[in-house]
Amino acid sequence: MKSSRRALGVGVTLLSLTVGALTAASSALAGAGMCAVPSFDPAMPAGPPDNVCLALVRTLALRVGVMSAGATAIVVLMAVGLSRLVVGPEGPTGLESGRP
Repeated sequence: MKSSRRALGVGVTLLSLTVGALTAASSALAGAGMCAVPSFDPAMPAGPPDNVCLALVRTLALRVGVMSAGATAIVVLMAVGLSRLVVGPEGPTGLESGRP
């Protein structure tokens, strides 16, 4: 029983960290493009990106990643808990439990 709890904990942790990292990275990449100074004349190149804007985008992307990691862990643990509630602590019983 303890090994299944440990495996569940490790699996949920890795899944939530992966989802959080991917969310933070994609948020940072999507938002960083808006920090460049726009140029109204197509002959002139756009200015350098604003450092304050980039810092704000990184901070908000990190917050989104942390929140999505937490939400992923909550949803996965809720699904596991509900499935264990339906099946019961002993596992499946009846005709289905004897099948190979």
